[in-house]
Amino acid sequence: MQSSQPSQTVLVAGGTGFLGAAFVRALADRGHRPVVLSRSPEKVSSRFPGREVEARSGDVTRPETLASALEGIQVVVQTVQFPGFPVEDSAKGHTFREVDGRGTVNMAEAASNAGVERLIYLSGVGVDGGADRPWFAAKRMAERAVREAGPAHTVIRPSWVYGPEDESLNLFARLIRWIPGAFPQLGDGQQRVNPVYVRDVARALVLSVESEEARGATFEVGGPVTYTMDGIVRVLMDALGRRKPILHVPMGLARAGAAVAEVLPGRPMSRAALEFATQEAVADLEALRELFPDLRLTSLPEALERYLGA
Repeated sequence: MQSSQPSQTVLVAGGTGFLGAAFVRALADRGHRPVVLSRSPEKVSSRFPGREVEARSGDVTRPETLASALEGIQVVVQTVQFPGFPVEDSAKGHTFREVDGRGTVNMAEAASNAGVERLIYLSGVGVDGGADRPWFAAKRMAERAVREAGPAHTVIRPSWVYGPEDESLNLFARLIRWIPGAFPQLGDGQQRVNPVYVRDVARALVLSVESEEARGATFEVGGPVTYTMDGIVRVLMDALGRRKPILHVPMGLARAGAAVAEVLPGRPMSRAALEFATQEAVADLEALRELFPDLRLTSLPEALERYLGA
């Protein structure tokens, strides 16, 4: 659906990732002109077949690459993740601090110098909680830079985002389909989450681009229902038609396995990434509903029916 708002040129840093690609598609569908910032711009066209999406070369960890990439840009959407996320690799600079934190500092400064009108940053639920975790510390650094930069800003804090291309809920689906017997759940399964459909986050992003009321706003976005992790697994089992018992894996055992994975080739898991993946994530929807009262949030069963193909 085309927007009645004037078309804007929007650079999406991280536009080939799970969230970023959803933003690019939603912006294009509303008649805006999306531009993807990528370290490999030659790969962008294959990510968006049938769409006119401009690609520009740039890397948020290399500030000297950003000035030319921002020429003619009105809005910047910062949603960059490092390779291997959320498993950090400090030797390669693939950390929350370097990419999410310092990378956003670099982008905020470059956007201010380039005369960008608006800067939108995708943060995360829990930033205000004060927890001393590297991802929260990096996001606090990033949010501060965005608020102090010249352009008008909007900070969006999503809960756990899922959808057709995500690597978390879809992993759960594969485990339910493939593993006989019980579903292995890390911990006691009582962590609370209101998972949010990626298209709802993309819609909130587009509304933030188009809305004057979103200038200077910080809001959280999550799904309409809060579940325990066990509850999410049961909804997923119902969608797949494959009920089975849930086997809770003690976190001590899971941490021991993650410690071993840290030293394996390719570093498939780490203890910090395990903590990231099992934390609570409950978004407070009050500010979102005040800003965008007509935004309908999709329920988890409805979204699974749309895309899971069960």
